[in-house]
Amino acid sequence: MKLRTRLSLGLGAIAVAFAVTGYLVATTQHRYLTEQVDRDLQRSLPVAMGVLGNHVGPVPPDDGASLSKLYIGHLSTDDTLVTFVQGQSTTGAPDITVAVARVHVRPGSSEPFTVDGVGTSERWRVLIAARPQSDGFEIIALSLESTDAAYQRLLIATGVGAVAVVAIILLIAAWVMRLGVRPIREMTATADAITSGATGARMASYPAGTEAAHLANAFNSMLDERDEADERLRQFVADASHELRTPLTSIRGYADLYRQGGLHDNDRLDDAMRRVSGEAERMGAIVNDLLLLTNLDRGLQLRLEPFDIADVLADAVADARVVQPGRPVTLTTEQSLFGTADRQRLHQVIAALVHNALVHTPEATAIDVTGRSELGGVVIEVIDHGAGMDDETAARAFERFYRGDPSRSRHNGGSGLGLAIAKSIVEAHGGRIALHTAPGAGCRFTVTLPGPLVSPSSG
Repeated sequence: MKLRTRLSLGLGAIAVAFAVTGYLVATTQHRYLTEQVDRDLQRSLPVAMGVLGNHVGPVPPDDGASLSKLYIGHLSTDDTLVTFVQGQSTTGAPDITVAVARVHVRPGSSEPFTVDGVGTSERWRVLIAARPQSDGFEIIALSLESTDAAYQRLLIATGVGAVAVVAIILLIAAWVMRLGVRPIREMTATADAITSGATGARMASYPAGTEAAHLANAFNSMLDERDEADERLRQFVADASHELRTPLTSIRGYADLYRQGGLHDNDRLDDAMRRVSGEAERMGAIVNDLLLLTNLDRGLQLRLEPFDIADVLADAVADARVVQPGRPVTLTTEQSLFGTADRQRLHQVIAALVHNALVHTPEATAIDVTGRSELGGVVIEVIDHGAGMDDETAARAFERFYRGDPSRSRHNGGSGLGLAIAKSIVEAHGGRIALHTAPGAGCRFTVTLPGPLVSPSSG
């Protein structure tokens, strides 16, 4: 069942419930007024019997209003009704026959009942009295004109209230349909259009502060992020394909050259095999990096252990000095910098940051590696004093396959995955990595690893 149908049924049920409640209230009130008339009728009985016995007793107190509506008469066996007393505020007489009187009269008592009037629109509440040695029935009645009028006024008031409630319900229904049901229907149509291929479709704008506006904004944001993710994925596939195509092209070229007989000379063959091996190793490194990134995205299980992080920093600095012996690389760290991390992955992070500095700065440029403990974790910094980066390059530094210096080839500039891998490993530890740079100010990569520090004895 559609939401619109359920809403309509719910509001309709409210309207019906109000109408039934109003009717029950009016009916209950009418019954109460009728019982009041019956009590007045019973209290008027002594006066009526006195009139019928040709003597009038004292009028009961506070019965002036009731006596003004009192009717007293005698119904003979031939259905002739003779009026003895006609109340000042009444006209006509009860429409009653002997057959009706016999149905309602009881030995020793009688219950009041209602009949229409003769020559008037008012109704009567009648009590039958039978006197010994008297033919026919004594009729004692009170007019229901004021009771019926009160009941009619209550019904009219209830009807007017019901109309007002229905009008309010219709306004609420229209309001809810406009702000609730219609947006859902429009969003469903938009979602169906997107499913059918209209990927550029977006949700319409709705009044601010409503659930529809919040949902539409969230849905549009989700679609924008999906488009951005799809674009990044397409770019990633294109970059990966391009990175892998280059070594594959070289390997295929040497293979074709060998098949065509161009490598008969042993020296040329050895050189070709060396190049093929190098391209294969580079392609394997790219594949391994891609697999590592995939595992990190899926939640790589780290092998956390307590150890002295200063040793990892010292190893990375020593490796850099071997690669470029003339490079001034300094290490500043606390004597013991114990923490908990994955030793191999952390070494990979520091090595990637140091390698990035080695590749992108002149060999005479100094590199500083520092490590210190702070409240709640360890802070590691790799600082170079090179040319730095502009804002656009810095914003994309951690993107996969991004190279800030397009003049460098893939052979001497890397695959563009090192910083992306470093960022993913740090985030897998629950830490964060940040780049602070500006043109001419060098680059400072700051790695913050969370977690309590451990003492040397715990390692």
